Order: sequence, then structure tokens, then C-alpha cells
Amino acid sequence: MSVNMKRVLAFHCHPDDVEFQVSGTLALLEQAGWEIHIATMAGGEVGSVVLGGEAIRAVRLKEAAAAADLLGGHYHYAGGHDLCIQYDSWHLRQAVRIMREVDPQIVFAPPPTDYLVDHEETSRLVRTAAFIASVPNYDCGEPSIATAGIPHLYYCHAAGLSDIYGRPLPMQMAVDISAVIDIKREMLACHASQRSWLQYVNGMDDYLQQMEVDAQVQGQAVGVVFAESFMQHLGRGHPTDNLLHAILGDRCIPLSLEHGGNVHA
Repeated sequence: MSVNMKRVLAFHCHPDDVEFQVSGTLALLEQAGWEIHIATMAGGEVGSVVLGGEAIRAVRLKEAAAAADLLGGHYHYAGGHDLCIQYDSWHLRQAVRIMREVDPQIVFAPPPTDYLVDHEETSRLVRTAAFIASVPNYDCGEPSIATAGIPHLYYCHAAGLSDIYGRPLPMQMAVDISAVIDIKREMLACHASQRSWLQYVNGMDDYLQQMEVDAQVQGQAVGVVFAESFMQHLGRGHPTDNLLHAILGDRCIPLSLEHGGNVHA
């Protein structure tokens, strides 16, 4: 592990989820001197109508690594499979393994409610891993060193900017990513295998365009061109100061409850 004490881990479910939801903020953090790590619970095994599971996973893991490399970052695969992510001991050990490998000070996770159960289960796994990775007696199944402490934990916005009932999530802040939208677009474009898949499964004609539309909607809530929105986990044991705001300053804009309700497609 690097001796750099400023490390951020964006831990989502599938290759491309991080690029959709948080890559602009990662680009800003990288510019501020933070070491970038991206992890996914699953390998994208169902993300093709042409290739089989193992073949498309190999493609998607390479795409994920290429996207992370654009920020000089590191990609980690937890070993899970699409549509099979569960809150169980095996998946939790994998999440803790990665949490301990990185020992981050900031963690981004999927929101607790999202359109795929895989996303929701990953949210629970990452939340627990962030908390217990610092507990020395927790055995993740291989030699590892407990993390230095519990990181700042932030939840990304949901896909489609709403919960499964179409309701807005209570987002607390939006990060102005207007200056790095080109980097976000380039990172997402690394996942070229997903254009035909997202068109097939979600009717999404152009996934890069849809990303920009979602970022514009989030930006409108705070008066900027493009933004990414977050909620901070404030449960007992987790840091409650807003480290994102401390790092990014005016580019991290608080959302009132009224504004948070408007971060909605």
C-alpha cells in the first residue's frame, strides 16, 4: 500500500457504476492530491447479449481498470457475480479484504435504495465493511491488517435519480463537477461494451448522453452546469464532519431538504 495517507475508495456494484455516479468527484479529489481506488462487487457477467459470462467479465474488468488508470488510480474486483450479490459472510469478507487493502479515509458507496437489489446489497456490504475493517478480531479469511479507523462514508445518488417508487432521495450535498465533465465522460467511455447492453436492457440509446443529462439535473439543483450528489452516513462511530467540503470548498454545495427533493429526474 502507498504511504500516501490521502486515499479514497469508490466501491460500487458493477464496472461502470462508479463512472456514472462519482467519477467527477474522484477527478477533483485526484487533483487535490488524493490517491484513487475503485472497486466493484461484481464482474459484469450478465452485461452482454453476445458474449458469455466469463468473456464479458474479462472485457469489463479491463474496461474498469482502464477507467481507473485515467486518474492514476487502482481498480479492485471483489469476486462477486451479477445478480448474485448477497449480504452474507462470503461477500462481506471480500468487501473487508478490499477495505483493508486500501485503508481509505473516504469511501463512496451505492445508496441504500436503488433500482437493482445488487446495488442495495452492495451498499449494505460496503457500509458494514467500512465499519468493521478496523476491528482486529474480524477475520476476512486471509492475512490482513485492520484499517486505521472508520472512514468518512458517502452514498452516491441512485441510478435514475430516484428510489424504486420514483421518489427523490434526501441528498445532502452536490459537488460541482463542471470543470471535470470531460474526464468523467472519458472514464465512462472506457466501458464501451455497455452501450449495446444498456440499450437492450434499459432502452438507453446513448449512455454517455444519459450520464450528462443526470449530471445536469443534479447541477440545476445548486445552480451549476454539472454536479454529482451525495448523502453522508452519520451513524454512530462514523466521522460526522463533512470532509468532502473541507477538501473541495465551494465546489461542495449543501443541499437544503427542498433542494435535495429537486435532485430528481
